[in-house]
Amino acid sequence: MMGGTQGGMGKALAVMAGAWLLSISTAQADDDLAAAQKQFVTSCGTCHVVDPKAGPRQGPNLAGLVGREAGTYPGYKYSAALANAGFTWDADNLDKWITNAQAFRPGSTMPYRQADPAKRARIIAYLKSLSVQK
Repeated sequence: MMGGTQGGMGKALAVMAGAWLLSISTAQADDDLAAAQKQFVTSCGTCHVVDPKAGPRQGPNLAGLVGREAGTYPGYKYSAALANAGFTWDADNLDKWITNAQAFRPGSTMPYRQADPAKRARIIAYLKSLSVQK
């Protein structure tokens, strides 16, 4: 009987520990997403919105960007460099774009550049959180 009780307590402790670890990782994910959103607003929010119901600003609306074909947001007039790009936005393309849009797609009009890979990663993480993955 003792062995059964100890086994039951061990399982209960394991479940409690798992729940505790899950709450920590969920809180960490929430903190990471909040930092990612803050980075997006700081770096990109002047020219871009991410509200699916809003129109474009100086740049296109970035709601649902990850997984979308480049240069296809309705109602935004893209440069020829993006209108005819022929690629889909993913983390790798976004990283190249945010690093230096003109080097990635010569003739593009986005002036913003971000040299810091950690800041780029936060921006990309935020955009991915807003996109439906296909």
